[in-house]
Amino acid sequence: MLIREVRLGRGADVVDVRIRDGLIAQIGPGLARAGDEVLAGGGAFMIPGLWDQHVHTGQLAQSHARLDTTGVVSLAELLDQVRTELAARGEADGRALVGFGHRLLDLGAEPTVALLDAATGAVPTVLIGGDAHHAWLNSAALAALALPPRRGILAEDEWFAVTSRLPELPGVAEDVQVGMAMLQEQALARGVVGLVDMEWGVPFEQWPRRETRMRVRTAVYPDHIESAPGPTGTVLDAAGLVTMGPLKVIADGALGSHSAYTREPYSDGHRWQGRGVLSVPPPHLREALQRAKQLGLTAAVHAIGDAAAQVVLDAVEAVGITARIEHAQMLTDEDVARMAALGVTASVQPAHLLDDRDVTEEIWPGRGEQAYRLRDLLSAGAPVVMGSDAPVVPLDPWLAMAAAVHRSADTRPGWYPAQQLQPGEALAASTDGVQSLSAGGLGDVVLLEDWPFDPVPTGADGLMDDAAAREAAARLREVRVLATVVAARLAAQA
Repeated sequence: MLIREVRLGRGADVVDVRIRDGLIAQIGPGLARAGDEVLAGGGAFMIPGLWDQHVHTGQLAQSHARLDTTGVVSLAELLDQVRTELAARGEADGRALVGFGHRLLDLGAEPTVALLDAATGAVPTVLIGGDAHHAWLNSAALAALALPPRRGILAEDEWFAVTSRLPELPGVAEDVQVGMAMLQEQALARGVVGLVDMEWGVPFEQWPRRETRMRVRTAVYPDHIESAPGPTGTVLDAAGLVTMGPLKVIADGALGSHSAYTREPYSDGHRWQGRGVLSVPPPHLREALQRAKQLGLTAAVHAIGDAAAQVVLDAVEAVGITARIEHAQMLTDEDVARMAALGVTASVQPAHLLDDRDVTEEIWPGRGEQAYRLRDLLSAGAPVVMGSDAPVVPLDPWLAMAAAVHRSADTRPGWYPAQQLQPGEALAASTDGVQSLSAGGLGDVVLLEDWPFDPVPTGADGLMDDAAAREAAARLREVRVLATVVAARLAAQA
């Protein structure tokens, strides 16, 4: 492919870019055509292809057909929403009802199976929490999945064991098939050329059988590690787009479920003795990481609470494995320094902070400065990569970059502005390590209508001007992607 007349940055000269065998072969003005497919850039700006480093594709593929329960403020409201949806479908529909988005701490009462049964009858129903760490199933869904009767919700490991089985419910498998094509189309339209799939089950077996238009790096969980094909980086499909990713381990829970494992108790106590849950005992975590190292796999360990981060760093140091901490949401000064010293990557989802801001100040009072320490991580020398955790938030790298730059979803100033990133730094954390476009580099590129990465002015205190940071974040959210090229193929065009 020969891409005509593009600019590689603000004020840069117009050049042509030739991509051959999946790599950038040549950059320069007025390149001669040599049997290439030609894409007219028209003076557009070109950047490296974007990556989302943390996606649950199976869950995301179902989201187009799910009941959106985001923002419900009581158990009664959630049940009313379910009844309304079932009434609109009618008795002959036959599909299971899957919802997603509510938060346990907003419900104000215990969600019991009996209450959900009364609202849903014989329709298998699964209502997944917005942090994806719990679900409320009715008796029909429990029976359809051959699960024993219970009183309340499924949470943490108990729920994770069920997520990959949802396609067993009526209509869900069909929703996944349609959704997989939709999620790729939507991601490519936003300039995303690749993603790291953290889905449960065996996605490393499923992706090579799918029609894949983008790069996919697929993780494996400990219960399937012995069947994982080869070390991290092993190519899994004929097109060379799907590769083996890391071992994924979930060390603790999540903020919204009060299950993130913290050094100090939550302000309101709640479940799990008020400090969250450590899902994997330290000896078992070390064993899992040791086995991953033996198999040539890198590690990606979920840790949201600061106590969980400490446990993970201890295990990584003991084993000596290449690793990332997924979320790295709450860190002490010691954690930040250790991540840098050990070379542990912080795989963060900045858009989470837009929703977590108020909750953090409520249940972790006085410790908000420990949350989403993006600037501190970069300053310490720890690698930072960004993603979405979709479907918890949209698969949208521009939203993630905007959140990293301004750290506010409303009219308030940025939350702990000392942790803001410059737009160029947010871009660098979104390109899978590709810092610039040059001959010999990967030929996954994106064309933009404008250049939203100009530096934001800072004051004498080193902090960004809030109005300027807000404006920079708005430019990122509003950017228009003109074309996305993956492996020298035009994958999306506006």
